[in-house]
Amino acid sequence: MKARFRKRITLVLCGGILLGSTLVFGQLPATSPDKKSSEVFKNVQVLKDVPSDQLVPSMQFITSALGVQCEYCHVEKAFDKDDKKPKQTARKMIHMMFAINTSNFEGHQVVTCYSCHRGSPKPLAIPMIAESQTRLLNEPAREPQPTSPNLPKADEVVQKYIAALGGTTAISKLTSLQEQGTFEAGSRQFPVEVSKKDPARIATITHFPGADNITAFDGTSGWILFPGRPLRAMTAADADANRLDADLHLPLDLGKVFAELQVESTVKVGNQDAVVLSGRRPGQPPVEMYFDAQTGLLIRTVRYSPSALGLNPTQTDYSDYREVGGVKTPFHWVSATPTGRFSVQIATAQPNASIRDDVFSKPPAPSVPNEGK
Repeated sequence: MKARFRKRITLVLCGGILLGSTLVFGQLPATSPDKKSSEVFKNVQVLKDVPSDQLVPSMQFITSALGVQCEYCHVEKAFDKDDKKPKQTARKMIHMMFAINTSNFEGHQVVTCYSCHRGSPKPLAIPMIAESQTRLLNEPAREPQPTSPNLPKADEVVQKYIAALGGTTAISKLTSLQEQGTFEAGSRQFPVEVSKKDPARIATITHFPGADNITAFDGTSGWILFPGRPLRAMTAADADANRLDADLHLPLDLGKVFAELQVESTVKVGNQDAVVLSGRRPGQPPVEMYFDAQTGLLIRTVRYSPSALGLNPTQTDYSDYREVGGVKTPFHWVSATPTGRFSVQIATAQPNASIRDDVFSKPPAPSVPNEGK
């Protein structure tokens, strides 16, 4: 019965959200940016000098780029084995990709697995026929649209966002936020609690039948606990994303968090006109923020987590803003990667709630049931 339950939860997570490969890799050793992959994992041959906390994101990048799951290259529950030919091929392709970037792009990560595969296990060598109507071959190519000269300044976008939320004073008074709602993956729904507390602490608990999925960040580091899996520490990219999500005063702190804020363009997000603001920090991928041109509210973020093979994107769309403690707060968001998505719908939100500090502490690691009993 317990085995069937864990399998059902795994299928829900793998099929509906970006955590599919993370669940599988949850069984692997604890990683660290200070240790090489070859020091932590067995039989790493090509990516042996990569920081160990970037090996799993690199495998996730391959999953997205080729449209496959871990078992396409790896033997299930024996990732170190070399029994499958695709694993040998993948090593050769990674060598080739590194060589191309070294020889032609000064070692910069320009060509990636996705450059040729585009979500297919086999590289795409023949141009695809678009499903939508395209221009005739004898038509002149359309000129790229110039960037509008009337784009607002970055500070204007930020100030409009702050005003749309309720103003500096209201945002400053928010010290904690306790939310309850529903987590949806695929066709399954589960209760979820999201707790945020100043300074920059966040915990998300999803209640599955008989077991909880816990993500906790204490302001410095964090942990992730999946049902039936060992507790694992957050990667640096995980921790950075949670730190930004946990900052109740982030609208006021954008100029401090990002060394550079730049308005990139105006685009359509669904039917909404949006202004794209790029936040940049030294040594880290940019964070793209999309603000509704009319209301000024944040309606989308796109983040990129680094790996040895390419950047893994995560897009989150925000909607259903409601006033909580004088501050407009999104009650619905959809988070998506190239391999899956999930959504959260908040039902109730309490501002400045009394939240225990131990909610953000490292959760105890449960014992994994013995299948033979």
